[in-house]
Amino acid sequence: KDSPLLLMMEMYELCMFFKNYKEAEAKLLEFQKSFETVETAATGVHTTIPAPWLKEHVCFLLKLMLQQCGTQYELGKLLQLFVGIENLFSDGPDVKKLFVLSQILKDTSIAINHVIISSYSIENFQHECKSILEKLETEGRFALARRVAELAELPVDNLVIEEITQEMQTLQHTDQWALKQARIDFWTKCHENFKKNAISSRAAASFFSAQAQEGPEAPGEGGPPGLEERRLLLTLAAHWLAQEAPGPEDELEELEKQIWHCRIAQHALRDKQEDAEPRFPQHISTSGEPSFDNVAHKFSLSMLAALNTAKYLELNGLPPKETCESRLDWKEQESLNSLIGRLLDDGCVHEASRVCRYFHFYNQDVTLVLHCRALAAGEASVDGLHPEIRAVLQSTQRLEEEEPGTPLRKVQSTSSLDSQSFVMLPPSDEVVTNLETLTSKCLHGKNYCRQVQCLYELAKELGCSYTDVATQDGETMLRAILASRQPDRCRRAQAFISTQGLEQDTVAELVAEEVTRELLTPSEGTGQKQMFAPAEESQTFLQLTTLCQDRTLVGMKLLDKISSVPHGELSCTAELLILAHHCFTLTCHMEGIIRVLQAARLLTDKHLAPSEEYGLMVRLLTGIGRYNEMTYIFDLLHKKHYFEVLMRKKLDPSGTLKTALLDYIKRCRPGDSEKHNMIALCFSMCREIGENHEAAACIQLKLIESQPWEDSLKDGQHLKLLLLKALTLMLDAAESYAKDSCVRQALHCHRLTKLITLQIHFLNTGQNTMLINLGRHRLMDCLMALPRFYQASIVAE
Repeated sequence: KDSPLLLMMEMYELCMFFKNYKEAEAKLLEFQKSFETVETAATGVHTTIPAPWLKEHVCFLLKLMLQQCGTQYELGKLLQLFVGIENLFSDGPDVKKLFVLSQILKDTSIAINHVIISSYSIENFQHECKSILEKLETEGRFALARRVAELAELPVDNLVIEEITQEMQTLQHTDQWALKQARIDFWTKCHENFKKNAISSRAAASFFSAQAQEGPEAPGEGGPPGLEERRLLLTLAAHWLAQEAPGPEDELEELEKQIWHCRIAQHALRDKQEDAEPRFPQHISTSGEPSFDNVAHKFSLSMLAALNTAKYLELNGLPPKETCESRLDWKEQESLNSLIGRLLDDGCVHEASRVCRYFHFYNQDVTLVLHCRALAAGEASVDGLHPEIRAVLQSTQRLEEEEPGTPLRKVQSTSSLDSQSFVMLPPSDEVVTNLETLTSKCLHGKNYCRQVQCLYELAKELGCSYTDVATQDGETMLRAILASRQPDRCRRAQAFISTQGLEQDTVAELVAEEVTRELLTPSEGTGQKQMFAPAEESQTFLQLTTLCQDRTLVGMKLLDKISSVPHGELSCTAELLILAHHCFTLTCHMEGIIRVLQAARLLTDKHLAPSEEYGLMVRLLTGIGRYNEMTYIFDLLHKKHYFEVLMRKKLDPSGTLKTALLDYIKRCRPGDSEKHNMIALCFSMCREIGENHEAAACIQLKLIESQPWEDSLKDGQHLKLLLLKALTLMLDAAESYAKDSCVRQALHCHRLTKLITLQIHFLNTGQNTMLINLGRHRLMDCLMALPRFYQASIVAE
């Protein structure tokens, strides 16, 4: 009577006969508690019923209930009821997955096959889900089908493609499909949809290829739109196929050949239709709207690694001029020749070579370009070149021999594309001469030939082969050039950057890296870090910064390098800040300048001042040169009695430091006339010395004026002492002004010295007439009272 199996029988009755799932759930919970007691109790009432036997029969009963369900609704309710008791299904179905599947299908007419319950396995479950997927696809329920595929972990390739196909068929029956923009948007949406659903590259490629083979043609008058659309579809197919690892080279080449058939036909037809109109590049939409060619250009195969193999740069297999038999008509050959020229100008040499081989087409520029590379790499000698190339080189050689007295040829260096530098070609370097000759004969692809010659020259200077240099990435080679420490490394680096077209961000990063490395590298033989004077720095580090056109970018990279400087390398940090400030100043980048000033203040307060690195403080101050913003260094040096260090003339070649020092003394140390005079004397600032002496003399005269003249006369000795001091100061001021050619100020002081001298003479002779500090209202009475004319003249002046 108290057997747990009775609870399961009651639950069976409630579900199968009365459909009372709520009470059945209560019975199931009660059974679970009883079953746990049976499993855990060592002795007890139910020891006569073994737990494994009980579990086996319960599992059988539960499976039987699922198989006896008459409707999908009943099956769903039972599965929902059994979700919490998966432990009772020892070898039974995955109740959770079956329940989710039933919920997905609850609003459909598709039923779950009961066979999956009796013989459940992952393979059988996936097989059942595949069957359900097909039915959902047929009914157009793609959202539900996607959920079923995710549940069974099935690929969604066919599902996504079928959904796209149905959408396309629906769209084709509307007027919208006739619009070119609608079809461009649709194919772009297909590509994005495939990416989003991560379908296999082969499936995506097959879809686009199949659509291209159907020959889509735009409604209306149409050849060109049909060709453009087919080219786009083939390009998308090749783009997806290339993502396979390893890429199927033969299939990719076949697709590329079909793409080029479209391009040639497009170009030929466009030439025919636009005889009197200017021709635009085919990948540009003249109306400003997206075109098929515009979208296809984004997925171009020109830089595809799977196709850009070394064999297409070799002379073997290149169609020779004599035996070349192209199946294209003359108009198509003309179009292909023009398109290959564009490829060469864009640097797509691999693709140009492939196209010539696809169509057995001879192009002189492609032949010249590949021969340039073969000569530089040492893969061919002059005797092993194609006959037409040998003829070009021999004709040039004969022309040079016919010109008597021809000096050593000065040839434009390929180290610079802007024709600003030249190299002398020694007569023994036949390869360079031949490269220059072939480059001059190129109509298209000159830049690639220049790159080849630049790399060849670079390989010779570095003492390695052309192949070693050419196979290295641009970043590695530029790093090697900068690390060479050769006197002309900047010239070579600039040439390499120009010919290789390196990104500015890469150049700036490498420049900052090299500057930091050199600052941290011990000088040879000493084991100490190199210390650079400002003049030397301008010839080394500042020259390196010119390699990057964006100086702001260099400044930012230099600031970023500070975090990688080892702790204690304060000199390196200071030099990086100075160099970064120089870069920001050239571009007037205020944000960068502020960052430098903040970092300089932090460096001074946290490191330089505690370590008493006063020499580095002076270097930081004079290197940055923003004295008004860095008065805190003046304060530190003044406080520590190192102020005199700033008065070395070699620290101030521009003359701005002396002005800043005087301004600092006037503003922050107004009473320190000794420092003022010392600075002025140190920098031979005669005018400032004169101003200082004149101001001091005027102070003496103001002291006399501050009390009535009669009171001053009572203490005649003190009055004479003040006048003598003022006289001495005025004489010094006049002399200093005269040294600096300040004529007007010198004459003014000279006149005042004569007046003070006359006043002293009067006092010495017992005359109490006041001559100094006279106002205009008292001047005439004084002049009339003077006994001699020269005295009146002095006062009047």
